[in-house]
Amino acid sequence: MQSCFKAVYLWLTASASVTVMVEDINDHVPVFTQSIYRAMMSESYDVGTSIVSVSATDADTGSNARLLYSLRKQDREYFMVVSVEATNTGVLKVHRVSLTRVR
Repeated sequence: MQSCFKAVYLWLTASASVTVMVEDINDHVPVFTQSIYRAMMSESYDVGTSIVSVSATDADTGSNARLLYSLRKQDREYFMVVSVEATNTGVLKVHRVSLTRVR
């Protein structure tokens, strides 16, 4: 089962909308704890820098409650999401810096 949300990120005069998806392998659909996550970031962020943590829950218990976070293919050029099993959260991070930043 899968659920998703859209996040909008603003920096300088540019913005990006990233869709984070969450899924589990059982019969209950996971639900994000917020419908929208907003964060601001700097163009000086390095690859791997955390931008925002997202969280979802579902009705499963124990190991069946483990959630996996992912991004749509088109969002993976500049962003990545890491699933943190200990907290059942996802952390959106910088995957690639803009070429305009490199001088």
